[in-house]
Amino acid sequence: MKRVCLFNFPAVEDFHGYRIDSFDPLAYFGRHDHWDWNDLILWGLNGFLKRRGITAHAEAVDNLYREKDRAYMRLVSDFIERFREYDIIVMSTYNFIHPEILYHELKRPIKILGFIDDPLSTYMRGLPYLWAFDGAFYISPSYDERTFFPDALERWGCERHYWWPLVVQRFKYMEPTDEFFSFRDIDLIYIGNASRAKLERLLTLKKTFGKRFVIHGRWPLKGYGGIARVLFGKPIFPYRVVSVSDAERANLYHRVKIGINMHVSHIPRETGNMRMYELPAHGVMQICDRGGCDANEKIFEPNIEAIYYDDISHAIELISYFLEHHEERIRVARAGFERFWRDYTWELNLKRFLDWAGALRAHV
Repeated sequence: MKRVCLFNFPAVEDFHGYRIDSFDPLAYFGRHDHWDWNDLILWGLNGFLKRRGITAHAEAVDNLYREKDRAYMRLVSDFIERFREYDIIVMSTYNFIHPEILYHELKRPIKILGFIDDPLSTYMRGLPYLWAFDGAFYISPSYDERTFFPDALERWGCERHYWWPLVVQRFKYMEPTDEFFSFRDIDLIYIGNASRAKLERLLTLKKTFGKRFVIHGRWPLKGYGGIARVLFGKPIFPYRVVSVSDAERANLYHRVKIGINMHVSHIPRETGNMRMYELPAHGVMQICDRGGCDANEKIFEPNIEAIYYDDISHAIELISYFLEHHEERIRVARAGFERFWRDYTWELNLKRFLDWAGALRAHV
């Protein structure tokens, strides 16, 4: 059985011949129970944590390594001890091991670097580490408005790369009956975090559709983060947004007609966030912003499996149309549902990725 370190991923004793283990770097820096790695990255950290390198910026990690920070060196020592003889190491969120350590101390494992928040983090958390890895995966088929991600990686000297669709949960399959797609009482939904640009777009949608538009997510200040923007001279988002559990999210999605999707970049660049797969997996018709190079069309076929918009005004037009044309909405929702369960399930994509990574040879 091949042993895999898959950072920020649940442990699995036997996954199709792979034993998957994980590692928690935050535990070495006084982690509190309410901290969450992705929350910290998204909403920012206080000065202490930034100085200790928890953001995983290359400069911060390099400072910890050069200064021999006690907590960091203990982390590194434990990581090497635990994973030195493993077959595969996958940094599936952000790399936190200095590249010199990866190169000198972890020669045996095949090392894969994930590009998961690009192009925003490419030059902070990606390229400085790339030389020490044996290959890379990306979640967005496009890098920016001009470049596909495989072309970008090869330009950076990485010829061994893999597209890993961002599906990290097992969803419950439901029989695609007519009733499953027809009997839905929530018109429009967005579940997710909100960047500055997203808040403005979400506010426009909320003003347009009112109570017909439901919003949930892990927003700061107990859901009042949009209201607190007034303290910084920003346009206020006058609604509280509360989080939902995985079970609650699935139940909500099964009641929804249309899901609005949007990516972090306001200009079409990246595409393929988690929501892009969650919505069709639950039978929701997806209306999604376009990605760079129209790479979104590589994931779901336009006007067949998903509907794509150019800007928020266009999105409003599309939402209004499909809320009035139920048969067309159901046709798209059904096609997206079938595509997800054929090509994008968690187990299928993880198995394909690990098989690809396991077939590589580590640079020695």
